[in-house]
Amino acid sequence: MGENVQAQGNRRRAGIALALAVLLTLGVIIGAKMFQDDQARNPVMLQLQEMPDDDSPRCAELLDRLPDRLDGLVRAELANPAPTGAAVWRNTADQRVTLRCGAAVPIQYTELSTTENHRGVNWFRIDDNVQGSNLATWYSIGRTPVVAVTADASRMDAIPNLSEAMLPDSEVGDAPVPNPVPLTDLTADEADDRCSALMAALPTEIGTRALIEDGDLPAGSIVWANDLGNLISLRCGVDAPAGYADTEEQLTQINGIVWFSEPSLSSGDVGTWYAMGRERFVAVSLPISEASGVLPALSDIIAANLKNISPSEG
Repeated sequence: MGENVQAQGNRRRAGIALALAVLLTLGVIIGAKMFQDDQARNPVMLQLQEMPDDDSPRCAELLDRLPDRLDGLVRAELANPAPTGAAVWRNTADQRVTLRCGAAVPIQYTELSTTENHRGVNWFRIDDNVQGSNLATWYSIGRTPVVAVTADASRMDAIPNLSEAMLPDSEVGDAPVPNPVPLTDLTADEADDRCSALMAALPTEIGTRALIEDGDLPAGSIVWANDLGNLISLRCGVDAPAGYADTEEQLTQINGIVWFSEPSLSSGDVGTWYAMGRERFVAVSLPISEASGVLPALSDIIAANLKNISPSEG
């Protein structure tokens, strides 16, 4: 009998010791988590950027509704000078989700763009073209002011969770008008049979983009798009580039074609190049980071289908 009582006492003490060990471990984990969260909340420096509507009342209201936690990250303070209309969530490894309200409509957003809808909010996504980067920026293009959210593309829950904190597009309204497809607003009076021969020789795929065959495009135009609706556009028969008479600094020769980078048609991550010295001017709009891979292939096709009329290159 005494042995049974002693055994029960031993088991009770062992159980208490185990429970205390578990509680101690949980306390350490919770304490470490609270410490990490406190560290992550420390002021973060964000670059100041010009935003057309960042000081609007709607942006101020949105900032007040944003969650304290987002996809495992905590909302941090912004160091001075803090940009207006901005918020950031991060962890101690400095993994971040950054939000900027009042952003400009990205030039890449066009009538052919693909959007995704989360809880009544339409988003247009642009992936970072820097090699090795997995960042993406989503723009809420169904409302004004536009909200831009930048995060690692693997954080798939961030956009739906932020959409829940935002009002649906139907309650905000004033959706911005999509930009025209690049180059379609240029004059192209010489988009004739010579251009038709060039167009027929162009590939159905360029990199990760496929030819759009059902687009309502003007004469001499062709467009390739990826799954996100980000475009590469080409137009044959356009007028000479406006900036060509003023400078020769942007000239580059690739596979027999002299390319001119037109400053007035380039913005941010997207540039426009003109193939010079051929019987028809050819303009190409594409992400600047992809120019080194795309322009050589197009140079070969242009050189084979449009006669060289440059006196300096016989």
